[in-house]
Amino acid sequence: MASVFQKPFNITSYELNPGGDARLTTIANYFQEVAYHHAHELGFGYEQMKERRTLWMLSRMKIRMFSYPAWNDRVIVETWPSGIDKLFALRDFRVTNPEGNSLGIATTCWLIVHMNTHRPIRPGAELERFSRFEYGDPVFDSNLEKIELPVGPVSLGRHTVVFSDLDIVGHVNNVKYMDWCIDAAMTEGLKDHAIMEFEINFLHEALLNNHVVIKGVEEAPGSGRPERSQTLVATREEDGLELIRARIQWKPARHEKRNFINR
Repeated sequence: MASVFQKPFNITSYELNPGGDARLTTIANYFQEVAYHHAHELGFGYEQMKERRTLWMLSRMKIRMFSYPAWNDRVIVETWPSGIDKLFALRDFRVTNPEGNSLGIATTCWLIVHMNTHRPIRPGAELERFSRFEYGDPVFDSNLEKIELPVGPVSLGRHTVVFSDLDIVGHVNNVKYMDWCIDAAMTEGLKDHAIMEFEINFLHEALLNNHVVIKGVEEAPGSGRPERSQTLVATREEDGLELIRARIQWKPARHEKRNFINR
């Protein structure tokens, strides 16, 4: 039987967007939290890996949302290891409401790297060495590939890495890159849209005081493509090194009237 971990969350007022729904980055933060707890339960959490001089490094992620929860809604986030693809250990997620309806799904690709050199370690032997579990079914039909960048990206924004961007190991937190991309991609015409799908490749690390330039291309809708779709790339201004690539797909938001005071 697959090893599945689940944890409930209540959507708080400070996790909302202007439309009253949970931000996509709120959901992504929940994914990080449950992944940490489940990995610890299985024997390869942050402290356990640290003792072996290894670290988890998120390399790719794809989130697809069907519906967004609102203020005071209760959601259940579940996660499970879903396999190995070459150097990647795969972990999937599902978000449901208490009635069991699926609100969103996600898949992630992780590298195990040496703490000092950041050189990847093949995950199969490493995981089997100190954990026994069965892999669950993946939520997507195919594994994640590197995002292709269209020709002619234009400048969308610039960000200086500040202290609040950093995580427990002193690097920019994964969800912060998502924030930068969403902020840079947001236009007046997208204010009444919600993110249907967000895919990101993490390529290199940004550090404190780095200057990050974000460029992007908006793709015209077509057969099989959503109404609005953007591909973005973030580079370090100091040396031009690519940090991330991302793809955002939008759909018109359908907001209900909500009495936020009485909820």
